[in-house]
Amino acid sequence: MKKRFAVMLLAMTTLSGELCAGDPVALNIRGKIVAAPCQVSSDSVAKTVNLTGAQGVRAASMSTPGSATDWVPFDFTIERCPAGTVKATMLLSGEADSAGPEDLYQNTGSAGNIAIQLQTLEGQPLGNNKSLSGTIVNNGYQYHLRARAYSPQGNVTPGTINAVVTMTFTWQ
Repeated sequence: MKKRFAVMLLAMTTLSGELCAGDPVALNIRGKIVAAPCQVSSDSVAKTVNLTGAQGVRAASMSTPGSATDWVPFDFTIERCPAGTVKATMLLSGEADSAGPEDLYQNTGSAGNIAIQLQTLEGQPLGNNKSLSGTIVNNGYQYHLRARAYSPQGNVTPGTINAVVTMTFTWQ
């Protein structure tokens, strides 16, 4: 039994000598920690903005070029932003109207010679591929926007007014 112990001790000494005598090994440990995104508030997830009210707008009132409905203000809210989030940027996309791509979206409804105009409350145009940034305060931000039906050509024909604008967010 004593011989076995001596041989095992010698073998262990030889092995550990080989491990210590090698070149140094670099160990790189990497990772990434990201913040969870802010959340779109429940009343903003699928927002519908009614531009004409329950009664609608008479086509005759929009017969001249540049005629429009009244602006309809609305808010779009993000909330529950994680600590450390300082800025949210909203990118808008949709079918631009060729008469005014800076802030007009093409009507996909049945009314003719009409588009949907989208801006900030201050009048900043929000057409296709425009972005709008806001500083996060109290873990959220509220975008104050306005929209209206607008006819660059006039001679609006009766029908429905529809447009879909997609909003994509990035956080910092």
